[in-house]
Amino acid sequence: MFQVRGRAVGIIGLVGALFFGFYFFVPTLFPRMEAVVYAARPTTTEIVAVGAQYQQLVTFGTWLQATGSALCIIFFIGVLFLTAANGTAPGYVVLFGSSVLVALVLLEGVFTLTWVSASTAGVATSARVGFDLMSRFIQVFPLVPAPAIYLPLGYILLRTGLLPRWLAWVAAGLGAAFLLVGLLEVFVPFAQAFAAGLAGLQAFWIIIAAIVLIARGEARSLQPSAASA
Repeated sequence: MFQVRGRAVGIIGLVGALFFGFYFFVPTLFPRMEAVVYAARPTTTEIVAVGAQYQQLVTFGTWLQATGSALCIIFFIGVLFLTAANGTAPGYVVLFGSSVLVALVLLEGVFTLTWVSASTAGVATSARVGFDLMSRFIQVFPLVPAPAIYLPLGYILLRTGLLPRWLAWVAAGLGAAFLLVGLLEVFVPFAQAFAAGLAGLQAFWIIIAAIVLIARGEARSLQPSAASA
């Protein structure tokens, strides 16, 4: 028998959300990088120049995003165990969304590293392709992984009371908002900005939820099955 401790789950979620938030904040410290990373249509010359100049910084940012996302996913799974919802239908949907998110983040990491390595080597075509594929993450995230995680997670939290009800409603609202933005992106090009804003809000939600779990320090004992024993 082992225990899933709310305090440990909260710490993991807090660190993951801070890593993820810092990943989005870093480019704003470097005007030249910000002008390319957050631009609507940067030129190939700008993409190659920034990728070559900030190769180590972009690589560090890739690590921040991958590690932060992994910790946040562990946080979601920890919440499932704390609510005993890991074996329910909504719990399986959260696990499915988390799996899709892992694949999406790793793909973005591959494209990001392709961008900077090709830029350093002076291969403009590969750098352009890597950058363009990398920048599609914010459009794909609202389509499947975000709604698949936050909608059932909000439902689970409303049913179990692990977190305050307002936090459960916010989680469900985030899932619904991501679902709507994913649909709007098909028809409205600037809907991508709303997706970026929601990504920032989800980081704040994880931080607040993690702090609540740390403060409460709840734990749940889990008995391993006979097969696993």
